[in-house]
Amino acid sequence: MGSIGRLASAGLPVSDIGMQSDHNRLVNDAAKSALSPIGCFRMGRSRTWISDQRYWVIQIEFQPSGWAKGSYLNIGAAWLWYARKGLPFNVGYRVGDFVAFENVEQFAPLIAQMAMRAAQEVLAIKTKFKTFEDVLDYFVHHTAHDGWPVYHAAVAMGLAGEITASKELFHRLEAWRSNGADWEQKLKSDSLALAELLEEPAEFRRAVLRIIGECRALNGLPRDPLCLESIGSSIVAH
Repeated sequence: MGSIGRLASAGLPVSDIGMQSDHNRLVNDAAKSALSPIGCFRMGRSRTWISDQRYWVIQIEFQPSGWAKGSYLNIGAAWLWYARKGLPFNVGYRVGDFVAFENVEQFAPLIAQMAMRAAQEVLAIKTKFKTFEDVLDYFVHHTAHDGWPVYHAAVAMGLAGEITASKELFHRLEAWRSNGADWEQKLKSDSLALAELLEEPAEFRRAVLRIIGECRALNGLPRDPLCLESIGSSIVAH
């Protein structure tokens, strides 16, 4: 039995089934048309698309609503030097308003416009973080809050060979008075393990590379063992 048959047998009216099918198809078609040409790909059968930047990714989420058919648009960047399944927005924002689905004729041009806006935002983020120095500068200036911002800045500083500054940030995490949540304790212990490698920059880099590889694997991204080569000569290597 096909998906429509299964849903109909569950009691969903055929008209609603058709609307749902049209709605999702239009979202996916618009996203493919706008995002595939700039190198983005869809994550499985989800409404999330990825632009793979090797040691980080740009995520494009056509987020559904629990109250109405349609889509929000969320754009964000996630750095992969912390291994976890699921990629949080380390830098993220919502673009525009919710676009509601009423019918195919009404929704098609609106979701196409949303997808084109998504492509523009992806290109803007690529420009904002064009070089590793851009990434480093961003994180160094966003350490007002403890936790993840400090971790990202510490890793970036370590990769740049700024050992003293990186140590200070990792020590700040060690002294962080967190709420005791499991993820907070793991972040602190993982940070301590990385901090201990800072005096051996090549070992630090290899450790970060292993973390990135694990994160990529956990999230279905292909292996990229040379992903840090794009950082260039700012790395201190031995």
